[in-house]
Amino acid sequence: MPDIDQILETRFGFQSFRAGQREAIQALLSGQDLLCIQPTGHGKSLIYQVSAVALGGLTVVISPLLALMRDQLDHLSRRFRIAAGTINSDQDETENDETIARASKGELSILFLAPEQLDRVDRLAWLQGLDIRLLVIDEAHCISTWGHDFRPSYREIGRFARRLRERADMRVLALTATADARTAQDICKQLAPIEVHRRSMDRPNISLNVSAVSGFADKLRLLDAFLHSESGCCLLYCATRENTEIVAEYLQNQGHSIAAYHAGMPPERKKRLQSDFLAGDFRAIAATNALGMGIDKADLRAVVHVDVPGSITAYYQEVGRAGRDGLPATGLLVFDPDDRRIQEYFIHSAQPVPSDFDAVRDAAAEPRTITELKRATGLHPTRVTVVVAELIEQEFLGKEMQKRRQVYTATGRAGRADLSRYQNQHTVRTQGLDAMLAYARGTDCLMHTLREHLGDQESTPCGHCGPCRGEVLELESDGAADDWLANRPVVVPGYLKLLAEGRALFDSGRRSGSFVDFMRHRSAGPPRPETLRALAALAKKLGPDYTVVPLPSSTWGGRAAAIAALGLPIWTGLRWRTAPDARQGTLLNNDQRRANVRGLLAVDGTPPEGGILLLDDYTGSGATLREAARALKKAGHEGKRVPITVARVRWRLGRPGIV
Repeated sequence: MPDIDQILETRFGFQSFRAGQREAIQALLSGQDLLCIQPTGHGKSLIYQVSAVALGGLTVVISPLLALMRDQLDHLSRRFRIAAGTINSDQDETENDETIARASKGELSILFLAPEQLDRVDRLAWLQGLDIRLLVIDEAHCISTWGHDFRPSYREIGRFARRLRERADMRVLALTATADARTAQDICKQLAPIEVHRRSMDRPNISLNVSAVSGFADKLRLLDAFLHSESGCCLLYCATRENTEIVAEYLQNQGHSIAAYHAGMPPERKKRLQSDFLAGDFRAIAATNALGMGIDKADLRAVVHVDVPGSITAYYQEVGRAGRDGLPATGLLVFDPDDRRIQEYFIHSAQPVPSDFDAVRDAAAEPRTITELKRATGLHPTRVTVVVAELIEQEFLGKEMQKRRQVYTATGRAGRADLSRYQNQHTVRTQGLDAMLAYARGTDCLMHTLREHLGDQESTPCGHCGPCRGEVLELESDGAADDWLANRPVVVPGYLKLLAEGRALFDSGRRSGSFVDFMRHRSAGPPRPETLRALAALAKKLGPDYTVVPLPSSTWGGRAAAIAALGLPIWTGLRWRTAPDARQGTLLNNDQRRANVRGLLAVDGTPPEGGILLLDDYTGSGATLREAARALKKAGHEGKRVPITVARVRWRLGRPGIV
């Protein structure tokens, strides 16, 4: 057996293992497959890193956390001189192809894969031809329908592991910090035979607290005060992309060094933000768990949950990013009871019903890609992904490559799909949310509550959380959060280099009186004079020397008045080549909305030179604005294209209308 102590010291620069690491590595090297349940910050990554060096060949790490992949790659190559690569959707095909070539030549020791890669027929066939010695399943609770974060794409992992196990020298290592007894039993059933190593879930250096608020302005005031009181690096978890931007903008306005991060940002921007935060270029980051769960910054002094997470297990995992250096750290939950609605929406979005399965099976009567299935069914995109994975599992759908496209086709199997696991999942998520809300309202030791929920039988009161100390967190801030929220510019997202970030006057999420009035009367005639004045001021702020290019519309009664009010040069060369089949608001998801307008806008004449303001009454998915930008670029326009609208709305997904 290789000398793992020598590997630890010479390759990784550590003098000794943490509790449980040596036993786990020795089990793997002796040929034992292993489920390792350890607390956050305990060094689970080192188990597979040392094992990869000792075993030779290729170690494949399956992880849903793209930010973690980037962080691990940097550590492995720069600090430990271990050749590693990754294949994921944040990279372009050239980068992925380069990694594939290096792995095929045996030049990599560790390969990180997003779980969705296993859904690809071509990728799966390629992987099975590699010299894989160790398969690592990070966030292994995602395999189990009893886990708090079950992911359909993880279903393929069990089948992949069984195929690889036909090789005598291949091991499986499943890693998680959040598997209670029921979840662990389900993971073991899917990966059997497998041994379980479980450690205490205690994080004695983290002091937990809860602060109750009412409304988002209260949250912003508290965050401002907290950052003034906390001198170290902070991670602020937000439930939605928009909330990360609102939080970061407000706190920047209050003088704090902070940035926003979420999965909707361009890959290069996400990489730069992660790198800058790790380097200490700004003190705090407001992020969804797209970054939060992948960040490995040992000196994070505080993790603040701006919104209530969906379960105690998710909360334990996320707050555990704090204090990974072992020094004192803080975990704060900002609790507004109304946050329950966000998590209930997430639960509903992912929960398929029998008619969803019927719709996908009907749509797959002819071969379709996943995007075509979403467009044909009109279902919420998350539900389509869930349903397709389940129908493949139960052999109602098959998948194959056709002309470099992966398509799904009904197999012809008769009968109904078994939906019991989704009934389990709905129960798990509903109970998980109820437990999280009880934690937020509770008066008992907070760390003890977390550990007990995770099945830690050694749990006792921590003695240093808010309830244990009998302290209620009270912070004061003089920031005018209410006024700032009411007057905050509404961002219209850009799109790559095609469309710059723009602005709108009103936001459907705020439901202001001005927004309601505009949407009710937009087809009848001109907007209110104050709305026209505000739109003109916004246009001059965005592009005082730009030309206004209005999008064609047959339903906006105030279009002519809005154009005239802007006081800027006008160019009216955009037209519908063919009118869309339906109004965007009547469609069911954004795949349908994109298809509804694709290629239908045309340009008459030569577009104006310089910057353009693309004017529309309101935008939802952004599909029409992007098509307008494409048409202008194709016609030769080389300047900046900036959207400006009276309102920005959020379409429902899976049904028509505004959220």
